[in-house]
Amino acid sequence: MSIVEITERSWQGILKVQEEAYIGVPPEEVGVLKSKWEASPETCFVFQSSSNEILGYLLAHPWNSDEPPKLFEELPRKSAGDTLYLHDLAVSNNARDLGVGKQLSSKLIELAKLRKFNRVLLVAVQGSGGYWSKLDFREVHNATICSSYGTNANLMSLNVQA
Repeated sequence: MSIVEITERSWQGILKVQEEAYIGVPPEEVGVLKSKWEASPETCFVFQSSSNEILGYLLAHPWNSDEPPKLFEELPRKSAGDTLYLHDLAVSNNARDLGVGKQLSSKLIELAKLRKFNRVLLVAVQGSGGYWSKLDFREVHNATICSSYGTNANLMSLNVQA
């Protein structure tokens, strides 16, 4: 098993994992997901099995706002900034207890530090705030979050520079 950068061949597996993972919000279209990847391919990766089955994926991109981007919309062209926005992390039902999410998250945080981003920002959905808290993300209170993220979505932030 390994973490590798996304390629054009990865998308079928990514869409399959996305469909399994999200129950509270509809899946995003592949063009929307690809806009994140195209903006920052080095911060988007998949976790694959030894037989190259995609067991999880992570999409992140540079961002220039305290307000998260909207779901279901392609990334705006001039959105690069000192924040790394973790747009999506999803794990296949077949890999739930293998630590896939933690490995993908750890790789992203390490990359954020190396690339000198100030913070990693994300929206916790489907009750995942506790998971992100264990990775030292903290809730951003009174944040503006688009309703497309569903009910009980929380903006969370992790400072990565000392």
